[in-house]
Amino acid sequence: MRVCVIGAGAIGLCSALELARRGVGSVCVIEAKHVAAGSSGLSVGIVETQYLDRLDIELRVRAMRVFEWLEHEHGLRVVRNGYLRLGHDATSWTEFERSVEIQRELGVREAKVLDRGEIARLVPDMRTDDVQAGLFGRGDGFVDGHLYCGLLAELAVGAGARLLTATELRGAEQLAGGGLRLMTSAGELECDLAVNAAGPWAGMVAALLGCELDLAPQRHQASLMHLRHELSYTMPSVMDYTPGSGEHGLYFRHEGRGRLIAGLHGEEASALSADPDSYVRQADEEFLEELAGKLSSRLPGLADAALAGGWAGLYPVSPTGRPIVGPMAGGAPVIVAAGAGGSGIQLSPVMGELVADWVLHDEPRAVAAARLLAPG
Repeated sequence: MRVCVIGAGAIGLCSALELARRGVGSVCVIEAKHVAAGSSGLSVGIVETQYLDRLDIELRVRAMRVFEWLEHEHGLRVVRNGYLRLGHDATSWTEFERSVEIQRELGVREAKVLDRGEIARLVPDMRTDDVQAGLFGRGDGFVDGHLYCGLLAELAVGAGARLLTATELRGAEQLAGGGLRLMTSAGELECDLAVNAAGPWAGMVAALLGCELDLAPQRHQASLMHLRHELSYTMPSVMDYTPGSGEHGLYFRHEGRGRLIAGLHGEEASALSADPDSYVRQADEEFLEELAGKLSSRLPGLADAALAGGWAGLYPVSPTGRPIVGPMAGGAPVIVAAGAGGSGIQLSPVMGELVADWVLHDEPRAVAAARLLAPG
């Protein structure tokens, strides 16, 4: 079988690595620019399992096993500063306990629910008077998106995949005997099946492949926060956002001695969409003002910190807010792996496994319930 993966971000490279590791004879990755040129290289890289829905948890638990393998066997640096999700209403404690129960069923032993006092001791500079509970994973952390993708590319090539950078997809046609002919800036390629892992460009790539994919590249921003003094503790990744709430929530995490990264996160689709080829890469003043206000309210103990500008990347968001993994409808030999929103890095290993499952077995075996993620 000849498989061509389109996109050399985290999801595309995980797909290529998994396909090559499972013995697919010809795996080729084409990338219009360079490795991690899109959202993967702009991500804050948080990897964790502290979600509420069972499928969301199961996907991330499966992915964390791959991060552990890459950490222990291939030297990937995973900064395990912990991850804390804040809950503000009366149902938070029950929802968080249920998450811990699901995680334990799946083999995660370090997740726990914290009360207000425990949260205050964990993050002494944070205001907690409006917090009812915290969902905390001590073994969670973050990775550097560029280093992660670089390692994936190295491993994929070592397993037999080809990586063609500076190779832009310009068109495609279905072959009479099956498969696709891809027209690229570097010439023509033929394959039995294509994997659309083009991140924010996945909708455009789908159109070139003769498919339709409803995906909104949504602009999100982040900023580096310089502290006036070094903390006496390591700041965990803190998420003041509830999945499914429909609101953007504050997040911040450790970055280095005297530095944090902060931003606003949301997972629901909106009417706003950005052009991945021409959006503004710098953070705007309105965002920085809003972020500063939320930070001063949530972290009054660090009110003298300074925001050092910021940057913008794109969340490729599906209509459901969940990733899309599976064969495209309509008969085109295309598997899509896109729409992970702001969770592309942390979901990339399991999305790669699911891509390989669909290619080789025509079903999602790594996480059986992931059939729900297949395009309609």
